[in-house]
This record gives sequence, C-alpha cells and structure tokens, in this order.
Amino acid sequence: MDKNIYLDHNASSPLLPEAKTAMSNVAEKSLGNPSSPHWAGREAKILLETARNTLAKSLGVKPSEIIFTSGGSESNNTVLRQLALASGEQHLITSKIEHPSVLETCRILSKLPNISITELPVDSSGLIDPESLKKVIGHQTSLISLMTANNENGCLQPIEELSLIARENEIAFHTDMVQASGKIKFDLNKSGIDFASVTSHKIGGPRGVGLLYVRQGTSFESLVTGGNQERVRRAGTENVILCVGFAKAFEWYLENQNRLQKQNNNFREKVLDKIRSIDGFFQNTNLEHSLHHTLNFGFRGISAESLLISLDLDGVAVSTGSACSSGAMEASHVLLAMGRSREEAKSSLRVSWGWSTTAAEIDFFLERLTNHIYRLQQKQEN
Repeated sequence: MDKNIYLDHNASSPLLPEAKTAMSNVAEKSLGNPSSPHWAGREAKILLETARNTLAKSLGVKPSEIIFTSGGSESNNTVLRQLALASGEQHLITSKIEHPSVLETCRILSKLPNISITELPVDSSGLIDPESLKKVIGHQTSLISLMTANNENGCLQPIEELSLIARENEIAFHTDMVQASGKIKFDLNKSGIDFASVTSHKIGGPRGVGLLYVRQGTSFESLVTGGNQERVRRAGTENVILCVGFAKAFEWYLENQNRLQKQNNNFREKVLDKIRSIDGFFQNTNLEHSLHHTLNFGFRGISAESLLISLDLDGVAVSTGSACSSGAMEASHVLLAMGRSREEAKSSLRVSWGWSTTAAEIDFFLERLTNHIYRLQQKQEN
C-alpha cells in the first residue's frame, strides 16, 4: 500500500469531509461569543442552536435536553460526580467493564464516607445479566451507570432492559453511549434513560466536543460552574465550530448507517474467515451482541504488543484496547472481567474500522497480520 492504514476507529475516527466542510463554511460566521447580545453573538447563537436541534433530532430528544461538553469523559464525570454533592448514604451501581472515565471515577467516589459502589460482573462475552442488577439494588441505590457498547470488544448490552429495571425501582440511569451512538438504531427518548454521554470524534466529527443528554425533569447539578451557558448547566463559552461539525457528522452517520453496518459486517467476516483457522486463535467479540465495526481477538503465545509494533512498522494502526490507558501495555480490565487469563488478555488485539476503511486496506492488513503471526510462531518453535 502507498498510504498508511488506520484501523483504530474506536479510539478516534478520522474527520469526515462533510464535517470539515460544514465547519469551514461557518468559521467566519461564528466569530462572536454566542452569549453576547450584539449581531456577532446572535449569529453564533443561531449556529449553535441549529447544531443542537440537529443533534436532538438525530437522538430523538428535545433540544433543551442536550448540554454541550468537551467530550465523553466530561459527560460521564458530570453525571457521576453529582453523588459527591448529595447528602446521606448513596449507593452507585456500575460494571467491571466500563470505560476508565466511569470506572475510575466511581472508585474515586467510593472513597467518600457516604458513597458505596457495586461493580457488576459480566459473562465470557462481556454481557451483563439483568438479573444480577436486580439482586444488588438496595434502599440507598441512587444511580446506575452502565455502558451501551464496550469500547474494547464492541459488546452491546441489553441497555433498554437494564434501564427498565432502574425505572421500576425509581433509580436514575446513566449510559455511556460514546461507542454506540450513530452506529445502531436507538431512540433515546423511548428508552427511558435519564442521562446519556455522547462524543463527536468516534463518528467522524471533530475532537474536543461531546454532549450530555439529561431527560427533562431529571434532577441535575452542574459540574462546571461560573457562567450561564447551556441553560446554567455547564459554564464556559461553547465552541460553535466544533458543535456544527459534531452535528453534521452525526447526521451523516445516521443517513449512512445501514450501508456502513453492511460494509462493516462484511469486513469482520472477511477478517475472521482468514484468521480463525490459525493455530492458537481465540475470539473476544461475541458476533451476535456487538458493534459490526469492532473485532477483538488474539493468538495464544503471541504478544499483542509484538503484533502491534510489527503492524505499525508496516503502516497499519491497530490497538490493544482503550486509548485512554495506552501508556502502558497492561492486561485489559475488560478481558480479565470476561474471564480471560492475563496471558490471553496481553495477547489480544482490537481492530476497528469505519467510514474511511476500504476493502483493499482490509486485504493488506490481513496479508501483513498473517505474515507476522506465522513469523512469530516460527520464531517460538526455533
């Protein structure tokens, strides 16, 4: 291949040309602060609210229920850290496979004297059993936070069933939708979910912008204070250009959702057909309950780090898991929670493709991957 190949869309997806064009078109019109009363501020405000309306329509919610944030981590923290402001005993339920912005925040909160947490287990596919949620709900349970789709293995949770359990017990329910939004058919309003975190850069939008959905009538305390922006729910001047790009990317993804799902499924089948018969192969992604663009797998006895470095030298970018914890090649907490051994977890690769991926790129990736697997296996034998 004459160019580098990017197969790490779960970490961040390349900017869509449509989003880039939309941002360029409004750059000069958004020079004002959208909170300012003069003409420049009014122009920026119109662009901001148009983007909000587009995103609301895409999610099936009201514009007033959307708060712009800097991304998924801020949105997750905003919901979870409300418990730090609450009085009395608070019980928080999450799962062992959450993104670090949820799991680490929950563990930090649990150090406060009035907050306790329960981390739900998952099965070998990464699925949460709704019955396990029912069993741990108590009188002090005030918030349940469970992700819609896992960033490492693509596992889709029975999120509507889980949120229904929360509603039946009158407990606030939050879901991290960062990986799933735009990629699956989902009506947020009908789901009954109280809080949802969404970010832009996983769907071909710009980095540095996301949103928090807060169902109308849901009790809510701001994390960032000191300004009246976002209906006094998140202080700070909104980045209008990024919000416009976010809205355009989400709109594009929904328009192309069916085509992308079919293409992504074909890519996944193509990869599996090539590698599933290789000695030592094991699969961490349940094909029946996962996003079509994600595949997590490994080969026993072969370090994922060795494969990642070898592919990187070929110009192919893949991952061993969450980019937020990639500073050290440690065993994935998600795979360990699924019952994989530490050796298996450290032998696992995550490959995720997206809107920019071509069949030729998948072919090249497979040619180089199989070459490196056989080479490393031969090296072990010698």
